[in-house]
Amino acid sequence: MTRRTFEHQADLGLELTAPDGPALFVEAGLAFFETVCDLERVAERDVYELAGDAATVEELLVGWLNDLVFLFEADAVVCRRIVFPEWTRTSYRAVLHGEPADPERHRVHALVKAATYHGLAVVEDEDGWRARVILDV
Repeated sequence: MTRRTFEHQADLGLELTAPDGPALFVEAGLAFFETVCDLERVAERDVYELAGDAATVEELLVGWLNDLVFLFEADAVVCRRIVFPEWTRTSYRAVLHGEPADPERHRVHALVKAATYHGLAVVEDEDGWRARVILDV
C-alpha cells in the first residue's frame, strides 16, 4: 500500500495503491487526515461511524473523502484508524477511531474544501487497486 501526494495547481493530489477496495479507501482516508494534521498526535479516544453510497466506485471515493471533510470541518474530528465492516463498489460503512481536533496538539496543516472529480481515476487490476484524486485546498 502506498500514499503519495503531488501538487496540482493550487490543489493537492493523492495517488494511492492498495490490495483491495476497502484498503484503498482506508489509504485515502488516512491520506486526508495526514493532509490536515499530524496523525501521530491523534489518539484513538472515540469511535465515529460514517456510511455512504453512490452509483460508481469513483463517485463513492469522492463521497467518502467529502464525508471526511465534513467530519473534520463541521464536527472538528480527526482520526488515525479506519475500518470498513461493510464495503462494496457502491456503498460503505466505516468505523473511524480518533478524537476531537485540538489545533495546538494536532498541528493543523491545511484545510481541505472538497475532493474533486478533476482527474479522478479508480482502477482495479491484477496488481490490486489504484486511485488518483485531487483535493481542493
